Amino acid sequence: MSRLQSNCILVAITAATTAGCIFLFGGSLVRQEPQQTVPVQEACPDAAEQRAPLEDIRAIAQDIKSLAETLSQPMDEGDRRRLKQQFDRRHFAPWTTAEPLFNIQTAAGGIEQLAAGTWYGENRLPVDPVRMRSLLALADMEHLPSINQPAIVVKPTFVRVLPTNRPFYEAPDDAPFDQLQFTEIKPNEPVRILHASKDGAWLYIETSYANGWVEPDAVRLADAALRDRLLTAEHLVVVKDFAQVRTGEGKILPQPKIGTLYPLVKEEQDHWVVEAAIGADDRHAVFATARIAKADARRHPLLFAPQAVADIGNELLKTPYGWGEMYRNRDCSATTRDFLLAFGIWLPRNSSRQINAGPLVSLAGLSAVDKEKRIHELGIPFRTLLHHPGHIMLYAGLRDDKPVVLHTIWALRYKPDNCPEQRYIIGRTILSTLETGKELLHLSRGTLLDRLDGMLVLPVAD
Repeated sequence: MSRLQSNCILVAITAATTAGCIFLFGGSLVRQEPQQTVPVQEACPDAAEQRAPLEDIRAIAQDIKSLAETLSQPMDEGDRRRLKQQFDRRHFAPWTTAEPLFNIQTAAGGIEQLAAGTWYGENRLPVDPVRMRSLLALADMEHLPSINQPAIVVKPTFVRVLPTNRPFYEAPDDAPFDQLQFTEIKPNEPVRILHASKDGAWLYIETSYANGWVEPDAVRLADAALRDRLLTAEHLVVVKDFAQVRTGEGKILPQPKIGTLYPLVKEEQDHWVVEAAIGADDRHAVFATARIAKADARRHPLLFAPQAVADIGNELLKTPYGWGEMYRNRDCSATTRDFLLAFGIWLPRNSSRQINAGPLVSLAGLSAVDKEKRIHELGIPFRTLLHHPGHIMLYAGLRDDKPVVLHTIWALRYKPDNCPEQRYIIGRTILSTLETGKELLHLSRGTLLDRLDGMLVLPVAD
């Protein structure tokens, strides 16, 4: 059974592509078939004991600076102005479009497909069908949409495929891949409320790139004055994860991640003064004046220049892997999205939609040599996406004439001779070549370069 990841942007529907990647070389995101019994040699490696870094990760300094210094194709002012207009149009779409952004029938159909599956809970036992029927009744999808209200996010929160925080796994040992986990949405993000669960404990919302269930205390209604302020203001973008945002009264607001936008009020010597959405007593949002340290935010969008690229990239390199941004970490498509968001480039949320967000350059069927040649010829460092099924990467430039990528991965599958298939857990954001892990015998589906099927150079015209 698939991980329901063919269409992550409709993930209220089909949860899974959010993460964009599970096993870097594992093929489409499907449950692994039972392994045939094989004779196990005494020399079979113990995956739990394999802690040595992979060769190319060890050889490549995990620092963006030297790669960023090679940037030589800045955007001109006209391109930057058009890109900003394009970004704003997409980012604020939940407030500026009259109809839902995502197909309601598809969403409801995806939930029905989900309900037909066999799932495992946090206790590694099958989910009781009674529990599934209860969740479906709670969701009341046949009445979606029942609400149509512009709103705003007042604290970071996760979007879920069903109105529950409890997980659904495809297999008993499938953690951390909770198929109900979609993504995290950021403070100050525009959203539209479309529905409520029968018990009122969950709201069904859509952002410009996601739809699903959130807890009600994470969003508040946005009146016309607040929407107009956010739509017309100059914005700051957070450039360090978990930056401190403090109101004038000394209250610490929920910590934002890279890519969070705030309306700029004024610039002080050591701080930016911004407006942050908070909840009022009547379920509406109001703006509170707050301060952010100068080093933690910059005017949006950032100039596509070596120092800014290095700063954002190196901050992302600190991130552990998080399926659907679980634990406020990132998966592969969250990393590419947040990186480019800082520079004013809007992307969808999952890997397949990201690579198809513009004119695809197909690499399918080419030899490894020809794939690298095509990347050399067309790729622009830090503005080019590279893709294989289920995984997205940001091309970062060349090292010893070989492409290097910035990406967030969970594990590599490999199968030593006469041994069961094993996993080499990486579980974080790295710089690597397209042949990372080639020393593992044997990568189950070949190297990343072997499986590479497309590239996309950004930005693209509407």
